[in-house]
Parts: sequence; C-alpha cells; structure tokens
Amino acid sequence: MMPVALTSRTLAGLQEVSYILVSPLSVGVVRWLKARLQGRRGPDPLQAYRDLWKLLRIRPTRPASASPVFLFAPALVFTSYALLGLALPMFVVPAGQGMDFLLVIGLITLAKFIGTLAAFDAGSPFGPMSAGRQWFIQVLAEPALFGAAYIFALSGGTTNVSHLVSHSSHVSLLFTKPIIAIAIGGLLFVLLAEAGRLPFDRPDTHLELTMIEEGIVLEYSGRALALMWWGYAMKLTFVLSLVAFLALPPAGVPSTPLGQLILSVVLYLAKLGVLLLVLAVWETARSKMPLRAILPQLMLGAGVLLFTLASLILTDIQAGR
Repeated sequence: MMPVALTSRTLAGLQEVSYILVSPLSVGVVRWLKARLQGRRGPDPLQAYRDLWKLLRIRPTRPASASPVFLFAPALVFTSYALLGLALPMFVVPAGQGMDFLLVIGLITLAKFIGTLAAFDAGSPFGPMSAGRQWFIQVLAEPALFGAAYIFALSGGTTNVSHLVSHSSHVSLLFTKPIIAIAIGGLLFVLLAEAGRLPFDRPDTHLELTMIEEGIVLEYSGRALALMWWGYAMKLTFVLSLVAFLALPPAGVPSTPLGQLILSVVLYLAKLGVLLLVLAVWETARSKMPLRAILPQLMLGAGVLLFTLASLILTDIQAGR
C-alpha cells in the first residue's frame, strides 16, 4: 500500500485535474438542459469543449490602447479559479491540510478585481459599465460569504474547507443539524450572484447594455477569451461542488483506493448532475432582475445566513461553550 501522505497528494492532484477538465462540461450540460426544458434541441453538452478547442487555436487580438494588464489578465483569472480546485475535496477528503474558506473568498475576489482592471484597460465603454455592475453585486454578496464562513466555522470548529464537515460519518449535517440546511440554502442563493447566474445575471445574453460577467470579456478573442471563459466555467463548477460537498460530504481517504475511489467519483458526478438539473430548471423559470431589485434579493439571502449565525451562537451559549 502506498504511504498516506503520497496517496493524499495524488488524490489532491487527481481532483484538481478533474475539476479543470469537468468544468466546461458543467456549462455544456446546463445549456443542453435549458434548451430541452424550453422545447429546443440545443447544442450537445460536448459543444463546450469544441468551442474551447476552436478558440485555443486562434491567436488573440488586443486593442491598440491596451497595456500588459489586458494581456496577462486571462492567465491570472484562469489561475485564480483553477486554484479553487485545490480547496475542495470532490471525490474524497485527503488527509492533511486544505485551503481556508477565507482564502477561497479572496481568490474569487482577486479574479474579479483582475477582470475589472482588464475591462477598464481595454478602453471600451461597455467593459467598465459591466465591471461596475459586477462590483455592485460583489460588495453586497461578499459580507454574506464571510458570514457563511463563520457559520460553518462555528459548526465544524474550523474555516478549513476540507474539514468543515465531519467525514468520520457518512450521515450528512443536513440531518444531524437542520440549521445547516438553512445556511446551505442561503449560501447557494448568494453564490448564484457570485457565479453570475440568474436571477442576478444572464450568462447567455447578447445585449451589451445588460451584460455583467460577459461584458467584461467583450474585447477578448482567441486563446485569451478561452481562458476567461474556462475560468468562469470553473467558478460555476466550484460553486455547485461546494454546495454538494457541504450537503453530502464524501468520505475520507479510502482504505481500498481503487474501488472506493470509483464509487466516490460516481457519487460526485451524480450530485453535480442533480445540481445542474436544479440550476437549469431554476434559470428556465426565472428571469433576470433589474439592477435596482438585486439589493433586496441579496439582503434576503444575507438575512438567512445571519439568522443561522445567530441561532448557532445562541445554541453554543445555552450549551455553555
């Protein structure tokens, strides 16, 4: 049997590579499901890989007034979102240290900040307008994410993503601590804003005046556009994988790696598929909110998280902790 440390590093690397490669499929599956729910044939889920391959073979162009910020932004955004895969145990929870929840929030914010700089650097009027809208949502959503981190820290005794849930048991915290289910629901709603999904943003819009996430990449083409789009796909996959991990956490390092690893992969893909279906149904039934309506919606999600936080604090006080 391989040493535990080596096995943990191998599993962490395997999960990181899987996270990067599966991310475009997540976007493709959502598009295909939404088309089916709307009575259209739509592109097949693998079309996302074909689009990426086509873009990666095209040399990117840049505006004449752009600086090196515009050139390096796609690689930095891609790297920031790719690092999120190291924070989240998708198949199994490896032994050893993981990534802090606060660092996860920092990486998401860093990617948005880099994208904003590139949007302003391009010189297009639509990029800064979309970036301003994005940061309007970010300023409202980020405090709620910090509140969620504190909620799970109180519940699990740590802000380490890998150790937020007890993986010594296969029983989910949804059943042992129902208040956590409320927190996960509020967190999912806030994460929809972070991922640029409906009702906060329409990812498939083609109208520049209403774009938010897509408006920032209007000036990109070729390989640079592929990296930006791939990064956004990884962000969506991370959001859904985080919810799946918190709701139904995987087991720890398996004693029989091959058999249990295959089972863990199947269970992860099943959980991700269910969440993609729920997201497709949600986005088919909802429409994009006007910007002025986003504030009360995000305040509602933040209120749910604050209610959960207050409940956990009161519970700890009554228990004498």
